[in-house]
Amino acid sequence: MIDANIKVTGRLKVDLYRDGVLVQEGQWRDNVVTTAGKNSLASLLNSASAGTSLVTHMGFGTSATAVAAGDTALGAELTIGSAGYNRVSVTRSNPSGNVIQYQATLTGVTSTPTIQECGLFSASSAGTLFAHQLTGAVTLSSSSDSLQITWQVTFS
Repeated sequence: MIDANIKVTGRLKVDLYRDGVLVQEGQWRDNVVTTAGKNSLASLLNSASAGTSLVTHMGFGTSATAVAAGDTALGAELTIGSAGYNRVSVTRSNPSGNVIQYQATLTGVTSTPTIQECGLFSASSAGTLFAHQLTGAVTLSSSSDSLQITWQVTFS
């Protein structure tokens, strides 16, 4: 019998590095798994395609507007292709049986944005926003700064 009460939840941690040195360690915070993300997950589970990944990239933005389950995009995603920014490919791992962990590091941004949100996406541009969360204001003050996000999605 399959448990009819399966939940999908997530959390993330935001760490700021300057010249390769950790200067601001983040705390774990809960995220919002979007309706579109849950629908995509259901579609993937219904798919016959083995090895397909629902999440491939992480996007970053500057909006501090509250996130909601109905979100389909970041509030103000950094403009792809400008100031050295592109969505970042994620590295996936399985730290425990019911947890998928995604990790991405934003580096080489030539402007000095204040990152306030991030999201998990199914593509390097456009795609489905699987999960969305505010990061708190983290300013990248030089091109040597990097922002590492560790994001966990738990099935319970």
